Amino acid sequence: MTKVDIKKLDNSEIEIIGKIPADLFDKNREQAIKDLGKNVELQGFRKGHVPEKVLEKHLGEHSILEEMAEITIGKEYKNIIIENKLDPISRPNVAITKMAIGNPLEFKIKLTVMPEVILGDYKKAASEAYKEEIKVTVDDKDVENTIEEIRRMHAGNSSQQKEVEEKNEGDNKEPELPEFNDEFVKTLGDFKDIADFKNKLKENIKLEKERKESDKKRIEMMEKIITDANITLPHIIVEAELNKMLAQFRTDVERMGMKFEDYLKNSKKTEEEIRKEFEKEAEKKAKIQLSLNKIAIEEKLTVDHEKVHKQVDVLAKQYPDANKEQLHVYVESTLTNQKTLEFLENQRS
Repeated sequence: MTKVDIKKLDNSEIEIIGKIPADLFDKNREQAIKDLGKNVELQGFRKGHVPEKVLEKHLGEHSILEEMAEITIGKEYKNIIIENKLDPISRPNVAITKMAIGNPLEFKIKLTVMPEVILGDYKKAASEAYKEEIKVTVDDKDVENTIEEIRRMHAGNSSQQKEVEEKNEGDNKEPELPEFNDEFVKTLGDFKDIADFKNKLKENIKLEKERKESDKKRIEMMEKIITDANITLPHIIVEAELNKMLAQFRTDVERMGMKFEDYLKNSKKTEEEIRKEFEKEAEKKAKIQLSLNKIAIEEKLTVDHEKVHKQVDVLAKQYPDANKEQLHVYVESTLTNQKTLEFLENQRS
């Protein structure tokens, strides 16, 4: 049985010092020679068909031992993680400290694990955030302002407007807004008349205001929860969040019709300076996600696997080049976050 000693290091890193029994190490010699010999070409032999004794001489003992070590640790690593209940979030950095036929294989592995998250009274924080129900009002001014925006969005689409533009070509005339009447609202959707449109518009404005207030309360609640929590953020998690934020920012810039490189040139900033600007927000987002993960575990909140698979299938059709395993992680995480936030919102006292 593989023996390991685990030491905790700074920044949520650990060092695994281990010793694998000699018999487990030695039995991988044949596999190591076979794997190394797949691409060996020697005169008088077909590629991949060089006899073992000839290969041993050609490859050299050290190369064979290194391959044996890689195979052996590869097999044992998963068992070490499971048996010691580790949750790695980085690739293992492996160093062989002793390898010889007939002797235990000794090694050190450094890796970053999921940080410990110590939460405060998150139920109380949620209860305080939602002690008052969300109440919004929609007045006539809200409705009229929205109607004005809609008319501006549709300016220039009518046949009458096109005639005006043709007559006044080159005059830089401001577009004439379409007349707000029953005929116009029917072009916008399934509306009977102006009254029907205004009623539905008022309801939509109300829902949008409620959504914004809900988002605001969620942010306030999560900021309170992470302030009360004790979380040491590993560098790797902050970097991952920064990469996501920068990728989204690049997409937003390009969606506006500008090359990201041109944006950097015009703003007189480097990509590294933008990353620095995003760092505090990235840390906050990472802490919020870690807190949500911890709450979901504490409260045993899980999502329906069938629902996850259905959403993954939908996304896989929309993005055929996407990695399906990554889509599964994304969907499961998104649905779990939503369920956790709903749990917190229901902690009203």
